[in-house]
Amino acid sequence: PAFAADDSGSSPAADLPPSLDPATVDPIPGRDGWRAADLPAAIDGDGPAWFALRLQPDRWLQPTLTAASAHPVQAWLDGVKVELKEKDGDRTAELTLTPGDHVLLLRCLRDAEKEEARGLAVSLALPDDVPAAALRAATAPARPVDIHDVLDAPRVRDLAVSPDGTLVALTLSSQNPDERWLEVRDARDGSPVESWRGLDAPGGVVWHPHGRALSYTQSDDGKTTLWLYDLDARRAEPVLRGVEHFGGYAWNPDGRSVVYAVSAEEKDDGDGMKRLRAIEDRWPWWRTTSHLYEATWPESRTRRITAGEVSATGFEFDAAGAHLLLSRTFPDPQNRPYSRTEWSELDLATLTVERLLTEEERWIGDVVYGPDRNTLILTGSPSAFGGAGRDLPDGVQANDYGGQVYLYDRAAKAVTPLTRGFDPDVNQVIWHAPTKRLLAEVQDRQLVRLAAGDLKGGWTLLDAGVDVVSGWDAARRADVVVAQGTGVSTPQHVNALSVKKGRPRLLLDPGAARYEHVTFGAVEPFVATLPDGAELDGRVYYPRGYVPGRKYPVIVYYYGGTSPITRDFGGRYPKNIWAADGYFVYVPNPSGATGYGQEYAARHVNDWGRLTAPEVIAGAQAFLAAHPDADADKVGCIGASYGGFLTMHLVTQTDMFAAAVSHAGISSISSYWAEGYWGYGYGARALANSFPWSDPELYVGQSPLFHADAITTPLLLLHGFDDTNVPKGESDGLYIALTMLGRDVEYVQIAGQDHHILDHDKRIRWNDTILDYFDWKLKGQDGWWKSLHEAKP
Repeated sequence: PAFAADDSGSSPAADLPPSLDPATVDPIPGRDGWRAADLPAAIDGDGPAWFALRLQPDRWLQPTLTAASAHPVQAWLDGVKVELKEKDGDRTAELTLTPGDHVLLLRCLRDAEKEEARGLAVSLALPDDVPAAALRAATAPARPVDIHDVLDAPRVRDLAVSPDGTLVALTLSSQNPDERWLEVRDARDGSPVESWRGLDAPGGVVWHPHGRALSYTQSDDGKTTLWLYDLDARRAEPVLRGVEHFGGYAWNPDGRSVVYAVSAEEKDDGDGMKRLRAIEDRWPWWRTTSHLYEATWPESRTRRITAGEVSATGFEFDAAGAHLLLSRTFPDPQNRPYSRTEWSELDLATLTVERLLTEEERWIGDVVYGPDRNTLILTGSPSAFGGAGRDLPDGVQANDYGGQVYLYDRAAKAVTPLTRGFDPDVNQVIWHAPTKRLLAEVQDRQLVRLAAGDLKGGWTLLDAGVDVVSGWDAARRADVVVAQGTGVSTPQHVNALSVKKGRPRLLLDPGAARYEHVTFGAVEPFVATLPDGAELDGRVYYPRGYVPGRKYPVIVYYYGGTSPITRDFGGRYPKNIWAADGYFVYVPNPSGATGYGQEYAARHVNDWGRLTAPEVIAGAQAFLAAHPDADADKVGCIGASYGGFLTMHLVTQTDMFAAAVSHAGISSISSYWAEGYWGYGYGARALANSFPWSDPELYVGQSPLFHADAITTPLLLLHGFDDTNVPKGESDGLYIALTMLGRDVEYVQIAGQDHHILDHDKRIRWNDTILDYFDWKLKGQDGWWKSLHEAKP
């Protein structure tokens, strides 16, 4: 720096901040001045010289880095400065590398007082017991996917299409650094129109029904302000200011008012005693009620439109904006599903309420208006309306998680099933006035798709350009739908499509820069033939860099509950990352999954491993027989929640697995049923008409805890310490039993986490724990496990 010679206490050159940011630099040959170079290298000129190397180990390693130069040298690994120790003229450091891709960055400065030519030599020495092939050094940018990509890449959180279909508003976010922002893009080609960055956690983006204006919420100190931004005037105005306990909103179709929800907590009398009023009163939030208010625009006159001891929810207006559909849910512990929902229509002019369905109708999950006020579109289970939607033999209990669509004529009080015999399950449905069609999100085997239907029950599957749709919106006055989603090895895309014409077009690939040089292994369908001749749907992920003839370990991943494992990218159990670590990954969808037709889904009821465990075992055996490069002696299995139960149950039935992982698994069905917040509610469907006092063969006979002595497979138990869905006692019990039996069991609790591990840094450690356990048990590589857990209390 200037005048440094005048300061005897000036910092040495090596202590000055680098000209590049080591945390963000991406050394791609041919870009930003980077070029391939050989080491050792002679360095011309006087400026800082930067060198970068990609290190791609196939296991956890601690190589020794040596950087030799007569001039100052600094090093960074993945953006974190490496402390180099000087010895015999060389600078050395022990690096810690996990499987995957790492960037080693070195900076060599010129020391003006040294006469030696400036050069740099670099070497990496592996421990004696590690083969040289365990560490690959490269300059090419191709790399495997890792957990940081899955968690940190920019992604669309929510989207909303303008009423005329010309624009789409996107709420995006990224982590590390943590940021959330808004963009408006042209719905024809995705070109940017507006962008707001630096906003404080914007959310709740909704287009105003008229003009080019959108609203969004911002919260500060527990208070929410609703803003309306006019794109033409480029001006934002507050619609609501400083609303406490804000709970969502919707614009009236006339654009002259907004309906919003506000919650209120019941005051605690402070005596530390609580007499439960219902089973649901175990939930800390159950006594909090939510009610609706209406505020006019632009006058901002506010009135309350619902009251009472039970929350009233709903933002579904009729086309004229004169009526609002509402629901209220009441406990009903003597009848499945142990609650009932009352559906009503509110007249906004008089605030009078009309009941829509009878009290006996308890299997309806949502109600929306059809082409007119008299026609309602309902979604619910096959059991709704006395089984009107059933496509099952007599005597077979339906899986009441299955989504069916019904048309309801209010005047005639007549119901028409619209999806009976349509195998995909409906997750959501709307009436789309511009196309005069029903638009639905449907679960179709391993896919989540969009579908268009008519009022006679005819359905057409639409191509949204992704395998798994995770969010979508349709224009109110145009044939435009925008959907976001992923593919089996394709990160998130945002696409637009026409219901009538199809042909999706890409609007945005938010993670394109992050994933530009990521490469994946192949993914193929695999349908196993079971011993009884039935087919088990599934797929297989090949190891990245797969070499035929080489043996690879295997991970079998399943859920086994009521939902199939879909072909989405990333997720809580990122199969692509496991494949990048050198594993085959086999993913079956055993009996009980929705999206394969009602008969297949109905098998879930009261099964609890009776069908699913033999199917997973037979499917894994068929996979191994069809893939000779999969090492049958190195097969691990993993599942979570119901899948965690299935892991526990599987290892009481077979010794084919060399390692097993259960996250949040259920070891005792009766304790889960009683203690989990939703155990009895899930049991209303998965344990239909079966209870601990009436069916001990199910509640005890299918509970892994009561068969712990049959477990010989090494088992890792994982559990969020604050899990309210499947309380950690389910893993506690099996851990105690297996420890007393002297079996190979590990148990890792994740502090401060519930059923899902959501904290960013804990999620990474949890992900690494799963992989390092499999590396230990299936590859014989225990260094990563020891580095994370052996020294821990």
